[in-house]
Amino acid sequence: MNAENLIMSSVYITIIGMLIVFVFLILTIWSVKAMSLLVKVLEKYFPQEVPQQKAAVGADNALVAVAIAAAKNFKVNN
Repeated sequence: MNAENLIMSSVYITIIGMLIVFVFLILTIWSVKAMSLLVKVLEKYFPQEVPQQKAAVGADNALVAVAIAAAKNFKVNN
């Protein structure tokens, strides 16, 4: 085999490999879109309950105060 045949063989193998990867990626994108559509359709018939959040404003302020105190303490000690 000469160098030209080896180069052409490597080009063919490269092109075939890239096409296989490209087709796999296209199939992956289509399957993800199909699953998304399926979930949207099923959501109409089987809706999920959204948990209600409590209004804990005081607790959030306490956590912010603790975080600020910890940050000041860290900065002073280091």
